[in-house]
Amino acid sequence: MLNLVPDWAQHYGEFWKAIRIRNLWFIRLRYLAAIILLGFLLTGEFLLDLDFTLRQTVAISLITFLIILYNIAIQAVRKYVSADAKSFNGLHLSLIQMILDLTALMFLVHFTGTLESPLYMFFIFHMIIGSLILPGYIVYAAAGIISCVFALLTFLQRYNVIENHFIPGLYTGSRPHTLTYDILFVLIFGIMLFISVYIANKIAHQLYKREQELRSTLERLDEAEKTKQKYTIGIVHEIKTPITAVHSILELIKNGYLGPISEPVEQKIIRAEIRTEEALELIKNILSISKLRLLEIRLKDLINIGDALRNIIDTYSEMINEKSLKVIINDRREEDKPVKSDKVLFELIFSNLISNSIKYSEENGIVEIHVYEEADKFIIEISDSGIGIPQAEIDKIFDQFYRATNINRTLHEGSGMGLAVVKEIIVKLGGEIIVASPSCLESEGNPGTTFRIGIPYHHKTTENDIFEVNDEEYLNNKNNF
Repeated sequence: MLNLVPDWAQHYGEFWKAIRIRNLWFIRLRYLAAIILLGFLLTGEFLLDLDFTLRQTVAISLITFLIILYNIAIQAVRKYVSADAKSFNGLHLSLIQMILDLTALMFLVHFTGTLESPLYMFFIFHMIIGSLILPGYIVYAAAGIISCVFALLTFLQRYNVIENHFIPGLYTGSRPHTLTYDILFVLIFGIMLFISVYIANKIAHQLYKREQELRSTLERLDEAEKTKQKYTIGIVHEIKTPITAVHSILELIKNGYLGPISEPVEQKIIRAEIRTEEALELIKNILSISKLRLLEIRLKDLINIGDALRNIIDTYSEMINEKSLKVIINDRREEDKPVKSDKVLFELIFSNLISNSIKYSEENGIVEIHVYEEADKFIIEISDSGIGIPQAEIDKIFDQFYRATNINRTLHEGSGMGLAVVKEIIVKLGGEIIVASPSCLESEGNPGTTFRIGIPYHHKTTENDIFEVNDEEYLNNKNNF
């Protein structure tokens, strides 16, 4: 099969996306062209006194009908066209459209006077459009064929080998021009075609070259980001080891394994233990976000939303009972449809949000989780009757290391990384997260918070929002979250 795809674009998603969009433009323009042709017939006949012959009327009407017919066929086929350089792809479809359009236009020009046709300028328009999509040699070949066929029709009509189809009402005589005029017109028309192809092709080539440079730059940036994240993971792992050891020693001392300790010392050790736990939590979150940026998200796990939320709540049952909290799940969906996602990332999102609602709720508080649908998305709202978030700080809570000023640091440890990780995962899954405070569970002194998460049931990841890694690396990273 004829290879029309440049080497640099064979595996470039944005290139194929642009080709699909342009093919759609052509389809829409073709419907407009059919309407214009019918308008040309009607306005010419009834408003402009163009006395079309019966043959012209039939020919223009038939060509218009054929344009609509093959346009419908192209529109139907378009959705099945691949983005594979080795098989029938979008560029082949563009070439077919160009051939059909130029053939139809040549017949229209012939039946409206050829040299005297008001439609011949559309050839230049097609050459410019073709140059922006197809390889230069294809468009140059098309320009050469058009020039030759146009010249052949012109001279065959001049010597009455084929019938002239001048539009009555535009010209008074059967042959308004001399032979010299015909020759000059055909030459200039051909030159204009090639100049148009040359200029448009140069512009397209420069654009493609710039696109290659941008793509190469993006690849280098991606590689630098991967290197940076791997370096971060390595350094943070090195930091984690001594802190874990310190935490273990503190626990041994606190539990009296190294001998009795006084109460003041025990209090100091407990505080030190809390601080090391905060440090370990911070390290865990940094590792999570660094690994997230290295992962290729593979949405292959079918997750039952209700079961997943109940399992997460069960893990915090001790804290819920300790605070006498009331936790409610309200699934308002008509059908309990599973979501195709990544199980680890899904649990990481809602474990973080639900644990925050539990952590920052006072005793006898309420946490409500509502599940419903909007279009092709599932929506999960997590509301609580907790301490809330100051209005001036709502836009900052997804920043890394940021913690709201109304949090009691002595009671609630944290790193300020959890919500940053949550938002990054949701964005990678093609969703959005919105926060509101006060919530619908607001009470005196406890404004509460609501997080609204919307994620498509079936999100298609692209090479622009993932890093490619092999299966073994992916599984290892998932297990280390």
